[in-house]
Amino acid sequence: INTIRGVFAASDTDNSGTISHKEFNELLRDVELITYLEAIGIDSTEAQGLFRLLDADSSGKVSIDEFVSGFLRLKGSAKAVDMVMLLYENRKISKKLNQILKETRCVATPASNGTAS
Repeated sequence: INTIRGVFAASDTDNSGTISHKEFNELLRDVELITYLEAIGIDSTEAQGLFRLLDADSSGKVSIDEFVSGFLRLKGSAKAVDMVMLLYENRKISKKLNQILKETRCVATPASNGTAS
């Protein structure tokens, strides 16, 4: 974990406490990080999509918590990347379904009020 936190601190060039997409792309050029990613079973080409996976709240920035928890999830075989991608897609679908449910309730509520009288 300390290694991951150290990578985060070195990557946060503007000292904002978050890593922007630009900072992350610069980080992916770091030979030491590429070596680390390959050591934990992540191909450097797969790392290009890593930022989107780590940006759990879709803010366009990655906090230290998102960064550390994301990397810990990815540690292990390359199959972990697939699992994290599934978690990301599942979260996206869940948000969309919740939005549809809210919209459906808003539409259904006035209609049911009109038929009850």
